[in-house]
Amino acid sequence: MIKKLLTIFLITAICICSSISVSAYTEQYVFDYENALSYEELQELESTAEQIENEYGYCVMFCITAEDTDENYAQNIYDTYTDNEKGIIFVHNTESEMYHYYVTESASSTFDFIEMQDAYDSNNSYFGGIEDFYTVVENSLSYDDAEIKNTDTKVYTTGNETDSSKSPVKTIILCIVVGMAMGFIIILAIASKNKSVRMQKNATVYTRPGSFVVTGSYDNFLYKNLVKTPKPKQENKK
Repeated sequence: MIKKLLTIFLITAICICSSISVSAYTEQYVFDYENALSYEELQELESTAEQIENEYGYCVMFCITAEDTDENYAQNIYDTYTDNEKGIIFVHNTESEMYHYYVTESASSTFDFIEMQDAYDSNNSYFGGIEDFYTVVENSLSYDDAEIKNTDTKVYTTGNETDSSKSPVKTIILCIVVGMAMGFIIILAIASKNKSVRMQKNATVYTRPGSFVVTGSYDNFLYKNLVKTPKPKQENKK
């Protein structure tokens, strides 16, 4: 019974660790529904946004679309592609030349939408504008991060250090190690149940008393082997 409960507990723990590692990832950062960016530009912007989230813990998204947009449109995209409680998404409607954004409650005091919009408008190309947008975001996060580090010396020691707990790579490695250890324990628990026979000093445990009765016996010989030895002759004594 204890082994079954241990197995259920370990399987549950593995599922929890797996869900934590998955939830730490944002599926996509840049949504180009109008094909305004080349593949290389899109990959570079995705890499920049991923680096920002890994380093500062904030998810920053950008969307280019010609559909009808509002704040709910931006929030729906954000909630669909990430569960990060700290982040923002900037939406550019190319049809109406309107800008919308959604920022999470925990990040509302961190971002200045007007400053980010001005940075995006300062460049004529979509790629350059989004790149400037991410630069302003990163500068804001760097400033806030430096203030936190200067006021909390128990966690940070220098201005260039980042909180290692925010790194998804370390989280994934930890989950893999824990999962392998739990899997090894589960295998041992299952293997222990396969041993149905144990070492015994005699065979009494395998027989039922009085169940074996000999009613008759006889010997069968398969062949005969006769060996003749000549009797030595005695010499007559004179």
